[in-house]
Amino acid sequence: MAAAAGVDGLLIDVAGVRSPSAVKEQDPGSQRYWKRTEKRQWVLAYFIGNAILFASRAAMPVCVPAIAKEFSWDKTVSGTVLSVFFWGYASTQVLGGYLSDRFGGEVISMIACIGWSTITLLYPQLLYLFSSHDTCIRFVILCRILHGACQGMHYPSFTSLLAHRIRETERALAYSTVSAGSLFGALLMGCFGSIVLVHLGWHTVFYVTGVAGLLWAAVMRIFFVRRKNIVSIKSLNGSDVDEKKRPHLPWRILCRKTAFLSTVFAHVCNNNLFFIMFSWMPTYFHETYPDQKGWIFNVVPWLVSMPGSVLSGWIADSLIRKGTNVTLTRKMMEIVGMGGPVVCLLLTDYTDSFVLALMAVSMGMFSQAFHNSGVLVVPQDIAPSFAGAVFGVMNMLGAIPGVVGVYLAGHILELTGSWAAVFHLTAVINTFGLLVFLVYGSAERIV
Repeated sequence: MAAAAGVDGLLIDVAGVRSPSAVKEQDPGSQRYWKRTEKRQWVLAYFIGNAILFASRAAMPVCVPAIAKEFSWDKTVSGTVLSVFFWGYASTQVLGGYLSDRFGGEVISMIACIGWSTITLLYPQLLYLFSSHDTCIRFVILCRILHGACQGMHYPSFTSLLAHRIRETERALAYSTVSAGSLFGALLMGCFGSIVLVHLGWHTVFYVTGVAGLLWAAVMRIFFVRRKNIVSIKSLNGSDVDEKKRPHLPWRILCRKTAFLSTVFAHVCNNNLFFIMFSWMPTYFHETYPDQKGWIFNVVPWLVSMPGSVLSGWIADSLIRKGTNVTLTRKMMEIVGMGGPVVCLLLTDYTDSFVLALMAVSMGMFSQAFHNSGVLVVPQDIAPSFAGAVFGVMNMLGAIPGVVGVYLAGHILELTGSWAAVFHLTAVINTFGLLVFLVYGSAERIV
């Protein structure tokens, strides 16, 4: 770390690294886009990173039935513990996007990973830290918020990185492949997490996931983020000369565009469905079909959703390369991504068969993965130079259903005991979001 007397001369070494996406701003002659081999390496690295991140996030929903039984939590408490994660998750989206656009997404995601991995690793000890039931719940809630805050920086960071380093005609496939890592992480947690839960206890689930996250951060630091990054305090305060020359995102223009607003609204509605399914699906199957094995219903939906994400990216990029309008392509992906889950959710209300219910939920998650090549890519289309910040705002608002929707679902279940009520309300919200995006959505560049 370099230092000098006075604030004006003070320099800080941020994680001892300089990211390629930050370097390119000061080196106009450098090649902006990754070569094919580089792209594959980075996409694979973030596929794995997303898998571990989502396994960390999925650990609590998978383990909460066992934890609730041990600590005597009702559904309202369980819903609160599950939902408060998204308070923290929403709070750091914009900050994560800004810092990623400024210093490089790979740096920010690596630092954030250290935070959420450490919290995941410590969860079992934190739950036993207090003898008082109420105090324990409050402290777990605080830790869940911090967990969410660290993970909230991850998605804006790799969105910024991909927008800067991958061409538009290859963007959807790269993004959907990286996003498929999240689904793979949910699959791993549903499969191996459920097995570990049964044979080694819920404590081990958190230990393994936390260690895996720290190992990923170490690999990123050693093999991907290598160069020195010295940043001035004045630059952090926005007073540096180079920072003044850097164009600022015109929020007033962006927020007046129906294309941006409809994209955000559709993302909020889609996330409401995804977060409810992600948080409550294990409990739904556990209560509705108690004789079935947990690893089956925790695995199959995520197993089919992962190829859905990659397939949607391949289809979207192929359509664009063949001359299909980008806006039309994004809307086609969303018809499948938001319309498909609505149909599948409603079908669960008309069957008492475990196999048919599992098929309906699985096909719903498969079609929902098409969202990764629709609305999720639009920030890179409408504001490619500010993709991290724009995605951060969109995902911050998109995290609200993680708080409100997940909690409300638990409250409805506590009052009515009806899964149909939860699924019908979720389907109506998702349909409304799809219609708004189809009418007002656009992928034309705004800024």
